[in-house]
Amino acid sequence: MFSPSHAGHVIRLAAASAVLSLVAGGSTAWAHARPQTTAPEPYTRIDAPPAHIAVTFDNPVEGFGSALALLDATGGAVPTAPDQVDSNRQVSVSPSADLAPGPYTVGWTSLDATDGDTARGFYTFVINGGQTGILSGWSQSQAPAADLRAWLTVTSAEDGSSLLRVDLDQTAGVQRIRIRLSRPDLGEDLLDTQPTADGGWVLNGNDVAVPGDWHAVVIVRRADIFDDAQAEFDFTIDATTGAPSFL
Repeated sequence: MFSPSHAGHVIRLAAASAVLSLVAGGSTAWAHARPQTTAPEPYTRIDAPPAHIAVTFDNPVEGFGSALALLDATGGAVPTAPDQVDSNRQVSVSPSADLAPGPYTVGWTSLDATDGDTARGFYTFVINGGQTGILSGWSQSQAPAADLRAWLTVTSAEDGSSLLRVDLDQTAGVQRIRIRLSRPDLGEDLLDTQPTADGGWVLNGNDVAVPGDWHAVVIVRRADIFDDAQAEFDFTIDATTGAPSFL
């Protein structure tokens, strides 16, 4: 199984792949208005604080039911003011003061103007010059996934960003592994993992950038098996030390 020393050997997820999985959802049919483009882009490192945080959705949204929330590395809400926008597919806010270096999480809520349904999700970005992530140490747990057994490891990568790794007791026929990552205050995102040279799969987009409780569903797609195998995990990140632990 995996230990923290493996972190330096994993392949980093491309930011484009992560955001595409966020908005597309693959085999899971994401309906309703979801992010098409964002500024800053998800999982990027930027040198200067952004003047605006903006999300353009793939469908028109109702302004009164659509919003953005900006959280800092402690999970605290960063004061923002709504911007005037020209498009009925965009929501934008301006931070009330320059953002300090470090990781930030954008929580988005959309009210689809066509079907009236609400969707919620999140993404992260980092302002260079400070900490990259919030995790310190590592923790691992295992759970059944249909006829498989899955291990989930939560740790930090070499650059300090969050890293989630999946290992399986049987890998024959595995085509892909996704992680549905969620928490009540942020909604959920379905994210692709990347296979590693030593037989695991990693999610290395700094998705876990606020402390507190998280829920992860590992979804395994296999050839010639109609139903995906799923394993569920609950873990928390200590707000003081950044240490992960499974509940």
